[in-house]
Amino acid sequence: MFLLFAISGVFCPGLDAAPKTLTILQTTDIHGSIGDEKGPGLLQIADAAESIKPDLWIDCGDLMQGSFTATMDDGASMMKALTAAGCDVFVPGNHDFDYGVETLAKRLGIFRGTVLAANMKSSVYPMKTSAWKMFERQGVKIAVIGIVPPYLGLWIEPERLTGLELESPDAALERVMPEVMAAKPDVIVLAIHLGEFIAGRLNPDGKLRSMAALSAKFPQIDLILAGHSHQTEPGKRLYPGAWFVQAPPLGAGCARITVEADPAAKGDKVLSVTSNLVEINGRPESKKLLPVLDPVRKQAAEAGRKPVAKLDFELGPMKNGLKPNRLAELICLAMAEAAGADAAFSGTLSNYKVSPGTLNERELFLLAPYTDSIEVRSLSPARIRAILRELETKRKTDACMMYTGFTAPDGIDGALVLGKTGKPIPETGRIKVAVNTYDAHGAGGRYPKLKEIMESVKPPNNVPDVDIRDALRAYLKKHYPVPEKSGRQRNGGK
Repeated sequence: MFLLFAISGVFCPGLDAAPKTLTILQTTDIHGSIGDEKGPGLLQIADAAESIKPDLWIDCGDLMQGSFTATMDDGASMMKALTAAGCDVFVPGNHDFDYGVETLAKRLGIFRGTVLAANMKSSVYPMKTSAWKMFERQGVKIAVIGIVPPYLGLWIEPERLTGLELESPDAALERVMPEVMAAKPDVIVLAIHLGEFIAGRLNPDGKLRSMAALSAKFPQIDLILAGHSHQTEPGKRLYPGAWFVQAPPLGAGCARITVEADPAAKGDKVLSVTSNLVEINGRPESKKLLPVLDPVRKQAAEAGRKPVAKLDFELGPMKNGLKPNRLAELICLAMAEAAGADAAFSGTLSNYKVSPGTLNERELFLLAPYTDSIEVRSLSPARIRAILRELETKRKTDACMMYTGFTAPDGIDGALVLGKTGKPIPETGRIKVAVNTYDAHGAGGRYPKLKEIMESVKPPNNVPDVDIRDALRAYLKKHYPVPEKSGRQRNGGK
């Protein structure tokens, strides 16, 4: 059949019934990666897009947060750049909400393409979003449906999600699909900020979810463009027929999908779907984007060199809870000091490692790369023990956390001793405990008991709203100041 259509296209190039070949470009999880000496990014992706000239460019989210450069204007330049590059569709990812719904609404207002989020409503800060949109390219009608991750409450504090209502992908598709089908599209694309598999810890019933199950439930979908999990999939078939693609994360590339469709066909109008990853290493920077991104890149380069602290010890990621970790301890101390708490829980916040020397702003960002505030609760010894028991189950993993401000000299079931006084904490007493927002709300289902406790206790009044990176900066500057006129002491630094 494919051969006959191809021959028909050769001899009757003007015939409307001839199959059409469409090119869709997908990007996802760029995380503020612009492109520099450390690797490619949006500048190189945009250059590739200029060569490919796709019929449709869809980005599946996590664009505005994740690089030091993006923090210069809370992701505004990234959204301006995506517009300038010619992206058609943007589906917000979970990290696009890190600055809060109000800021996200402003950033989406910058984008000149279409923002899709079928499973999201925002009543307090209205956003220019649609559930789906029909695009017509080369005479082919392409319906694109967007889905944001419904688990934002497991990652982000409620205050940052004010007025936001979310529903599951299944519920949103059940509601939207009849409307989509009534419009008689030739191709249906689902753009979703979730990976092929969704961990059971994110779901109320604890069961694993998969895109294959979603494809089986909604067989009308021809193509699923995924994100979030940072896994790369050049393309494969899911049961019962949807083609699944996930582009490389962190600006490392994009995916090109080729769809052959016949709008005149009586049955399935999609004849074939193929895809491949686009290599962007070594590509030049897009001249179209340089006026947008070069100023913020230069601003970040200058800001990143500013010294923060002078350290005579190494800082690195926490591998497990069996050994003390200096960085996790510093983060705990910084949170407690900034929030006026007696104690704190934290692990390390990235896999970045720094050697002794002068720590600068860019390195501080790499140690604490995500926007996250500090929450405080007054907890009883019984509740603290419940948290410690949960952490004990993760003691041999990097999901474990350290704590400061109190000790348990006789084990978890014994008396807890407050570090400031050295005295046991009465069972009827309370101490103020600081936890970062991500962990406080379960860290994506990793700490259900911690989430339950933090969300069941009302926060004390007058707790300052402090970002964890700001708290760490203030603590390091105070306790490990940079000597005046100190140059760069670390080998290889500038």
